[in-house]
Amino acid sequence: MLYPQTGEAPPPHPDMPPAIRELYEEARGVLPASPRASAALLRVALEGLLEEAGNEKGSLADRLKRAHEEGKLTTQTYKLAGVLRLAGNAAAHYELWKIDPSQGQEDREMILALFEFLNEVTEELIAKPKRLEEMEQKLSRKLREEGP
Repeated sequence: MLYPQTGEAPPPHPDMPPAIRELYEEARGVLPASPRASAALLRVALEGLLEEAGNEKGSLADRLKRAHEEGKLTTQTYKLAGVLRLAGNAAAHYELWKIDPSQGQEDREMILALFEFLNEVTEELIAKPKRLEEMEQKLSRKLREEGP
């Protein structure tokens, strides 16, 4: 039986939705053989995270912009998400700039940073709102119990 090689890519965020986790794990699995494929899969995972957060329509660039305008993504995360979008585009299309395994450590470090970054996006779009909702429910319940 063959097992995917995840190499040095970090594991997915614990709150990553299952469908996105599957894409992330696939990206981890192909990383040793194809950093380009990993970058393309991470871009698709970013699209999925935006969809999970309610930003379903339009191009990826438009959805990122809307998520930023709605306050779901910080300015810094929004800017970095553009890098992931462009890296994924370059990996999936025939463009001058390609993620090239022959480039060695520099490209590999960039891809590993994209994995880490997708976990940060998961934190902002999924995990933090979930925690805040749970806190709000606890506090509201407590206030109702104590009454005026």
